[in-house]
Amino acid sequence: MSEQILLTDFAFRWDENHILIRVGSRNGRASASPVLLRMIEEIEPEVRSLLSPRAVYTILPHRETNGHRIFDKAVQVALGISTIGPALEDEVERQFRDGDMLRGLLLDAFGTAAIVQIFKTVERRIVAEALGRGLWPGRRFSPGYRGWPLEEQRFVFSRVDATAAGVRLNESCMMIPRKSNSFRINLFADRTLTTRRLPGTARPPIS
Repeated sequence: MSEQILLTDFAFRWDENHILIRVGSRNGRASASPVLLRMIEEIEPEVRSLLSPRAVYTILPHRETNGHRIFDKAVQVALGISTIGPALEDEVERQFRDGDMLRGLLLDAFGTAAIVQIFKTVERRIVAEALGRGLWPGRRFSPGYRGWPLEEQRFVFSRVDATAAGVRLNESCMMIPRKSNSFRINLFADRTLTTRRLPGTARPPIS
């Protein structure tokens, strides 16, 4: 197995408007009630105490992939798995069972925002590492997206030490905890093969 990089130190910053929109406040803070705004302020410290963020990634040569076309033309491939851990999801389910739907929805919205921040942090690290190697990173892509069946999760989990992140697959190839993410980022020798916009570079042509 290729070298596994484990990350556990993540700094979270919340976009209040995004949280509010996820719970039905269409215009974010502008249309939110004072009660809802107070609840967000009260819940935020609890959210932080419930998060156990972890991420693992590895970078392997193309020859160690399973040959799926999703890896075409890459010289190396970064594969990663990240999660917020199980505690927040457990609390969301408890709130729903107790009938406090709004609190459960708010916690869930924070959890979604957290997993996005985790995998974007990992993505930025991989991009910087690839550029340092003289390679051009492509866009992040996950099993279940068009052209890469969900069953391909099994390949990702065969190459990434998911146990280090505390993530497992069920029989349907869904990740547990649910607020988890897996992905690949192709690394190219030829800059024109990536459609990712990189700082200080023009967008490469798309053929």
